[in-house]
Amino acid sequence: MPGFKFRLQTFLNLKEQFEKSAKNELGIATMKLEEEKGKLLAIEENIASCLNDYKNACTGIIQPEKIKERKIYLQFLQKEHDRQEVHVKRAAENVDKIRERLVEIMRERKVLENLKEKELQQFLKQEEMKEQQRVDELVSYKEAAKMDRTG
Repeated sequence: MPGFKFRLQTFLNLKEQFEKSAKNELGIATMKLEEEKGKLLAIEENIASCLNDYKNACTGIIQPEKIKERKIYLQFLQKEHDRQEVHVKRAAENVDKIRERLVEIMRERKVLENLKEKELQQFLKQEEMKEQQRVDELVSYKEAAKMDRTG
């Protein structure tokens, strides 16, 4: 009895490799997104701290140089915050793009696996029919041989 061979096995193997690669890529992109979010959070914490210093500089004994310095630094931090938000957005878009590609690859792999399963079931059914035919032929042969001996 010959073994079952799926005609698209190499294509299925390739899809599985693509899926593994896309999963790795998604992991890296997700880590990059978390890193960018961490940077954004650090900037936000720095802004909060600097804003607190600015408010303190504006109360009590007023020191114009210190107020001006804090204001300029706050403006700088706000620009950094805006730039970092863009980085976070790009990283999130990249994660989404990779995730969509991964879902598509997984869908294609699943279709191939379903096709392989159907072909395997068809192969097994054909093999069972061939085996039944062999048994029927053997029984017929034995019956015929028995008839020849008795006849």
